[in-house]
Amino acid sequence: MVIDKAQWNEARFDSGQYAWSTEYDYIDNNYRALHMDTNSFCSGGGFLGNGTLVSTGGGERRGRNYKALEGWHSIRMFKPCTNQTCEWSEFSTHQMGVNRWYPTAEQLPDGSLFIIGGSKKGAAVNREEINTPSYEFWPTRGPPVHMQFLVDTMPYNLYPFVYLLPSGHLWIFASRSSIIFDYEKNEIVRRLPDIPGNVRSYPLTGTAVMLPLMPENNYEVEVLVCGGAEGMRRKSRADDTCGRINLSKEDTKWEMDTFVFPRLMPDGVLLADGKILFVNGCQRGFAGYNGRNNDPQFTPVIYDPVKPLGQRWITGLVSSTIARMYHSVALLIPDGTVWIAGSGCIDPPNATATPYPTEFRVEYFSPPYLFSTPRPLISNVPTSLYPAQRFAININLQSDSTPDVKAALINPGFSTHSLHMSQRYVGLESSLSEDGLNLEVVAPPNNNIFPPGPAWFYVTNNGVPAQGVQVMVKTLT
Repeated sequence: MVIDKAQWNEARFDSGQYAWSTEYDYIDNNYRALHMDTNSFCSGGGFLGNGTLVSTGGGERRGRNYKALEGWHSIRMFKPCTNQTCEWSEFSTHQMGVNRWYPTAEQLPDGSLFIIGGSKKGAAVNREEINTPSYEFWPTRGPPVHMQFLVDTMPYNLYPFVYLLPSGHLWIFASRSSIIFDYEKNEIVRRLPDIPGNVRSYPLTGTAVMLPLMPENNYEVEVLVCGGAEGMRRKSRADDTCGRINLSKEDTKWEMDTFVFPRLMPDGVLLADGKILFVNGCQRGFAGYNGRNNDPQFTPVIYDPVKPLGQRWITGLVSSTIARMYHSVALLIPDGTVWIAGSGCIDPPNATATPYPTEFRVEYFSPPYLFSTPRPLISNVPTSLYPAQRFAININLQSDSTPDVKAALINPGFSTHSLHMSQRYVGLESSLSEDGLNLEVVAPPNNNIFPPGPAWFYVTNNGVPAQGVQVMVKTLT
């Protein structure tokens, strides 16, 4: 699913009207234009537990060729289908309680969405008079709830980083500050130390990744925050550091590391083997349109979270030749590659502008694990998984080497503006049969570990992944 701003686009309906959402077939490189009533510019999103995709918030009314109503407080729902007839649904009476431009959405254990932050209208940076310091839920639980944290972190608090923790609480980060938050009681459980260095939130945009949750260490939680910028100047240097913090320890602090290259607006993608790919972004400027992004960063790097400090970065990877800056995205797809698209740092869009045009080309990054031994083959994967469910799959290792087989569930997340909302990797307990033909697997123990909704089931042998299989994670109630 591709969601854009209501603006000039190469995608059109037969009537000539521009489309700002498409259902994209990455295998055949074809798309189906989808109608939206409202402008989805700079929205958030995620999946409900029943598999419905929700898009939250957006931008101003756009007339003439776009016919887009204002989308500041819109809720758009898309229920996937197999016959290419499904469309977005929008209802004037089913909306958020306040305007939210640049909101974050995070999937919750009950299958609903937690929606937080944003501003009442678009701006280069948030301001007190347009700040939306509150959160709400979809499906709705009532009016928005005030959140002082989004006042205290002004003006750098748009698109806050949010992750659901195994405790059922939320980790929330904006600017340089973060908290652990109990959304049921509306109270801060714990304040964490500020990350050293520069601001990491829009428009000095960095990114955050929750590291893989693994059963062997009782799903200990660590978060990695990388990138950012010095200030809102076109020549500001991007940040070249990452901070890592263990949320499972009481007396915790940030462990600082290099980011290898300075990078503003990076995308951090959890790969099928549990490593993290960082792509996209630039080395100078700040997030926004028309000359604010400079010196593109073309070279990807991979972070290995299990290695010791000083040995975690994998470099020497093939560089892109396409500048991917403001409004770029990256997403893990089932074959284990990463789909990379976008870059819209000029307004109005211009596909022939120099030096950085509006970008309509897509790329695929193939991680090193695809150039190793043959990929294992798996079959008989259940379509639905319940917490703690035990199941067995068939496996063909296609390798004579000593097997090292691992299984995991991955939610690739809702990718926009260097965020990957609800992205998570959860390792699964598994055991290989003596003949190497069957793998017994145990689903995550509860929905705090992996919320209900669609996910990709991956099996790796010596780090080489089989083709991912889509499953639906269910609740017990």
